[in-house]
Amino acid sequence: TWSSSSEFVEAGYSRFLYEVELANQFLRDSNDGRVDAIGLTDAEKETVRQYRTEARWLRALGYYHALDLFGNVPFKTENDPVGSFTPPQYTRAQLFEFIESELLAIESEMLEARTAPYGRVDRAGAWALLAKMYLNAEVYIGQPKYNETIVYCEKIMNAGYSLANNYENLFRSDNHTGDAKNEIIFAVPYDANHTQT
Repeated sequence: TWSSSSEFVEAGYSRFLYEVELANQFLRDSNDGRVDAIGLTDAEKETVRQYRTEARWLRALGYYHALDLFGNVPFKTENDPVGSFTPPQYTRAQLFEFIESELLAIESEMLEARTAPYGRVDRAGAWALLAKMYLNAEVYIGQPKYNETIVYCEKIMNAGYSLANNYENLFRSDNHTGDAKNEIIFAVPYDANHTQT
């Protein structure tokens, strides 16, 4: 029985919104004014700009999971105050609209598909998230978006992604090699020496 008293439901809900808040805080801390104040080189500023784009994608991902599993959730961006602030409750349709507009806005700013370093996201991540949202648009906003789903799935396939020959290889520590790397769009790195939880 899934309810608000389930520790797994509560943990998922909390984690998705925590991911959103982490992205929001990074976006607050890395705005142009702050970046200019610390005197970064042009190359360093470009790196920060790329990280900001990826943070916006990560925030969209957190909101997508909240949209998909919970529907109506509190909504915040980096422009909202930190601390005692009660954010508005967004409906599924409002969340869908925000996520879609965010992904469309950052798509061209993201690294080209299949060029992001392992563990980071590129343009294909935006395409995949848009395809997933459009596939279930009838649930979220009451209108089908199957044609849009096809468009973004074709972008992924045309970028050279393909299914791994052995599904199990996707979950191995060396999934950044072999045919598994052709299927994974956004990897979560696991490394016994550097990425432990």
